[in-house]
Amino acid sequence: MTTAREQQLLQVVEQDLHQDCADYLALRGLMQELYQQLLKRDSRQIDLLNEQILPLVDQARARAERRSKVLAAFQLGTGHSAMHKLLARYPQAQRNHLSHTWKQLGLLAGQCKRLNERNGKLLAMHHEILEQLLGEPGAGQLYAPPPY
Repeated sequence: MTTAREQQLLQVVEQDLHQDCADYLALRGLMQELYQQLLKRDSRQIDLLNEQILPLVDQARARAERRSKVLAAFQLGTGHSAMHKLLARYPQAQRNHLSHTWKQLGLLAGQCKRLNERNGKLLAMHHEILEQLLGEPGAGQLYAPPPY
């Protein structure tokens, strides 16, 4: 039998998982669009996309931290096994749905991580090209005073 406090914590986790899936889906689309804008080197659009991406990342991080606190409150440990133990506390039908949501969240997070890495590689390549064009390492600092 779960207490009212435990029920409240389980409800928060359920809401957070659904919100995480929605936000990671949005983040995936934004990361794909960011790649296109990076290819175009459209700094205005890149800035606008980053303004949308950063709050989603911050909110997802806050929800992950809250999940960790719930796992600690239930003394379940950390990691995937702890999350599975937490999901086992839900009624069967709800547990099945949330287990599917948790797996979906893992897939979406992995996709976003790969997209972020791809975007980072493109940025690094842009930086390298700029250095080569300017003929010196560290030349990306265009406004630095000349060495004396």
